[in-house]
Amino acid sequence: MATAKARSPSYPSIGLKEAIEKVQAIYSKDYQNQVPRSVAAEHMGYAGLNGKSLGVLSALLKYGLLEGRGDSTRVSDLALRIIAHMHGDPERAEAIMDAAARPELFAELDKRYPDGKGSDAAIRSYLLTQKFIPQAADNALRSYRETRSLVEAECATYQPASAIEPDNIEVQAEPAQLIETAVAGAAVFPSAIGGVRRAVFDLSEGEVTITYPRDLSPESVSDLQDYLATFMKKARREAGLQ
Repeated sequence: MATAKARSPSYPSIGLKEAIEKVQAIYSKDYQNQVPRSVAAEHMGYAGLNGKSLGVLSALLKYGLLEGRGDSTRVSDLALRIIAHMHGDPERAEAIMDAAARPELFAELDKRYPDGKGSDAAIRSYLLTQKFIPQAADNALRSYRETRSLVEAECATYQPASAIEPDNIEVQAEPAQLIETAVAGAAVFPSAIGGVRRAVFDLSEGEVTITYPRDLSPESVSDLQDYLATFMKKARREAGLQ
């Protein structure tokens, strides 16, 4: 009688840095359009659907960078938040932390080893006790370490808005025209992070905050307008307005 092949628990086959590079390749070709998985694989540089490309597509789904069902997939809004912002931008940092915590295994390891503060030997031993075969344990550990390294590099200077002392914020007398037009009625504040401003206005559910550089180029204004349109489309859908 044939012996069943040992299978390890599910985990992303690549780290988050590589996953972002792969989803950027898809976005550069088809933006957020729905595409067959075979097309997404080709955009990432593979000949089609095979063991390697299927593993990478699965990893992107686990990080929340792709979404879809069956044979159809698309770049997610979470991925767009990463792609659309430069290194050091608070919204990019938040999105990267979100994506890094999406895989169930990584969330479990973060809880067991806060900030990844555990030796490779200790984490590998733990994975083996969770029914990982040795090779899979090594691969999962590598993906986890690469993801933690990206989070540390991207979020080293990130400061959540809740950590900014209200007493240190003063109202800006002349808000930027861009934000004044996009979010009429918002109060605009100088940010604790150099070179950027924050536009804040209240909804019944809580505050909405937009952080943006002080000096935006015409191209960046256009990109921001496209992003806000995508955000509003999703917000309307979630609110049941379309």
